[in-house]
Amino acid sequence: MASSKQHQRALYLPAGSVRVNHMKIAKGINRKVKNIQKFFYLYTSGLNHREIEQLLKKDTLEAISYFKAKTRFAARPPRRLSVGAFLFMAREIFISFMMQLTPARRFFYGLGIVGFLVGLIKVDSMLMLGSFIVLNLLLALELVDKLTTRDELEIAREIQLSLQPPCIPESQLLSIATFYRPARVVGGDFFDIVQPDGDRMVSIVGDVSDKGISAALYAAYTQSMFQSFSQTGDSPTQIFLNLNELISKRLRDGDFITAVIAYFDLNENSVTIARAGHNWPLYYCARNRTITELKPGGIGIGLMDTELFSSQLEEEKILLCPGDFLLLYSDGVTEATDSQNRMFETTGLKSVIAEWAHESSDNIIDQIDARLQKFASTDEWPDDVTMVAIKVK
Repeated sequence: MASSKQHQRALYLPAGSVRVNHMKIAKGINRKVKNIQKFFYLYTSGLNHREIEQLLKKDTLEAISYFKAKTRFAARPPRRLSVGAFLFMAREIFISFMMQLTPARRFFYGLGIVGFLVGLIKVDSMLMLGSFIVLNLLLALELVDKLTTRDELEIAREIQLSLQPPCIPESQLLSIATFYRPARVVGGDFFDIVQPDGDRMVSIVGDVSDKGISAALYAAYTQSMFQSFSQTGDSPTQIFLNLNELISKRLRDGDFITAVIAYFDLNENSVTIARAGHNWPLYYCARNRTITELKPGGIGIGLMDTELFSSQLEEEKILLCPGDFLLLYSDGVTEATDSQNRMFETTGLKSVIAEWAHESSDNIIDQIDARLQKFASTDEWPDDVTMVAIKVK
């Protein structure tokens, strides 16, 4: 009887109590919705259409190309892509992917895949959950490896940047500006400006044929050797001969380095140019307002022994006048492409120099970079961009 009365009282709660309960429920729902929204915003932070496009168009294709290059499929590609060839390629890429894992991780990865498939067939939620945990644990381990490597690359980047000239040597004759933008965390381009004494100034821009950390190591080594040889070398040819003699013995097969050296004699107001297979420097003559490509002969460092290397080297000497301008640059400038895959080329550089030659070297560098950014319209640069601009005061 008593329970019946309590039940009746519950059925006939005051309207105010019902409203209070509804408000509590609504607040609880709002809290959960806000928490879900916070998690969604946190999970998708930094995500944009460019990242999605890069994942689908660039990252995925690069990953497939990487694994494909390590398969038998690359050695004997089919004449036409049939269903059988497609399945063979998929199998080979999967095996290539598996073999990149350590043996222990490979074992647990296979265990996780098999467990998930068995759990899916038998509708065993616990087996599926266990397999899901194993696969995500392996993903976490691979992510830790990647983050560790990235941290090491960041340290390598800091070291590489610290090797660049801390300050540009001052000269009563020359105004110098530099620009460097690596395509990756570390780059294969390098530059330096050394003033052995009050009468000489030597600048170099170079490019290692490889990419990534190996190229950065070669670049740092070459730059340090340049700093040493430029102190005693009495010509750009002599500096190149010393570099080739030392570095060619240490390069891997197939690797080489291109470079250009500008050797300034401040007493006679002249510059001597020598190239080792590098891009032609651009020289603007203020007197007749012409832009010339300087083309002394030379081959890349590490391609031939010192005797053959020496026989190919040439020098070009220019007497400088006030207002003259010299640009040393890497192929990352001229080979930058737009949306239609057209290159910037030396014509793009010449047009900027012709328009802004009356400005300072810093302003000319800024204008080249602005024109290059507008031309390429991208944040993903395929190659390092390096420039050294020298203007005669």
